[in-house]
Amino acid sequence: MTIQPPIPPAQTVAIPLTPEVRAAYQALYDANEALIENTTDPGFLAALNDVSTNVGNILTKDNLYRIEANNALFQALQQQINSTNASLLALKKQIQAVASHVSEAGTVLSAIDKVVSLATG
Repeated sequence: MTIQPPIPPAQTVAIPLTPEVRAAYQALYDANEALIENTTDPGFLAALNDVSTNVGNILTKDNLYRIEANNALFQALQQQINSTNASLLALKKQIQAVASHVSEAGTVLSAIDKVVSLATG
């Protein structure tokens, strides 16, 4: 009876992977792929292929996580831009309304000046 060494408990890894951890997985993947290219032993090749698949899946899922996180940030930014633009358009209408009143007020002031200057002669 062969006694297998105990499997250590799972540890929590930061997700997305830190650059250092990601680089370590990528280096492992690259080294494993190079070894696959130079291996002819079917049993060993199967084990290497399993590792390659698993490590490749980690890298792929980390990429997807990053894309989704970026997508969430993009969506939040897009919502903020749309909301801000709507507020800007509302402010523009208010400014245009005030400006039209200023123009009208200018016309009234000119008329007052004319009347006062003519009436006081």
